[in-house]
Amino acid sequence: MTENEMEVFSLLEKNGLPFQDAIHLSFHQHESITDLLQKGVPFFEIVRHQKGRRLKRMASLMEYFSLSQAVQYDQKLQQTRELLTKNLLTNSLYPLFIMAFASILIWFFSNNILPAFSAFEHEDTALLDGLKILSGLFWFIVAVIGILIAYFLYTKPNYALIWSLLFKIPLLKILCSCECAALFECTQNSGLATVQTISFMQKATGFPFASILSRHWNKKLSLGYSLMNCIRQDNRLDELFVRFFEIGSQVSMMETMMKSYQESSLLKLERITKKISNYILYFAYSSVGLLAISVYQIMLAPLNLLESF
Repeated sequence: MTENEMEVFSLLEKNGLPFQDAIHLSFHQHESITDLLQKGVPFFEIVRHQKGRRLKRMASLMEYFSLSQAVQYDQKLQQTRELLTKNLLTNSLYPLFIMAFASILIWFFSNNILPAFSAFEHEDTALLDGLKILSGLFWFIVAVIGILIAYFLYTKPNYALIWSLLFKIPLLKILCSCECAALFECTQNSGLATVQTISFMQKATGFPFASILSRHWNKKLSLGYSLMNCIRQDNRLDELFVRFFEIGSQVSMMETMMKSYQESSLLKLERITKKISNYILYFAYSSVGLLAISVYQIMLAPLNLLESF
């Protein structure tokens, strides 16, 4: 199966086409799928063994919900995932590109232009050397943050101190809460037990932060905590999310409250990413400006030397 084939299948099934006909029209390997179904293999198990995060998430949805519900919830979750990704990429790619361009200029002038003025290096390169240090420090910080996030997402360690420090970053806290809201929107009004909800969150690919938190909550649930207590005591969640969850639970409008939180958090996320992007742009433009001044000073050094004779 491919994700495109699954999208066609979802569309046909959503519009009321019989299951077997939808299988036949959607999948290139429909004969193999039909054979497995006749042998008693559940459809969600067939989907689970396919490649692709979305297919594995669809399999998890089919395990807990009817096929029509699974299709509907998968579309909602995919839309949320795309909005989060688009929001982050839109506001971060351009400033990082400008910063990368500025860094390349700094290193190019340092390693290719300055050797021609080596006789004057000791007098005029302090500013450029400072820029090299600042540029290197910036990319070192970006690399460290990227490595830490990747490490936590793929190894899922339980270092409480490092976790708490990492989630001091407001951006990560909102991302994590938005993922949880998207998953709770699907589960809380569907009659799933708390244990089933947590199990689904752990299996939901494409939502790594929510998966990690659900593992932590599952341990607390085994000790007798309620899901509400787990959420209230988890300082890695956005306070606004906790409040929305409490209200949704009290008035039995969890789906509405979780959807409202996602809308508000996306706006807040956009403001934060734009603010960070602006800081990066200011730093990049300042670096280019200082680089121009530094190179200008270096190139004037021979002329100053001639005037002294």
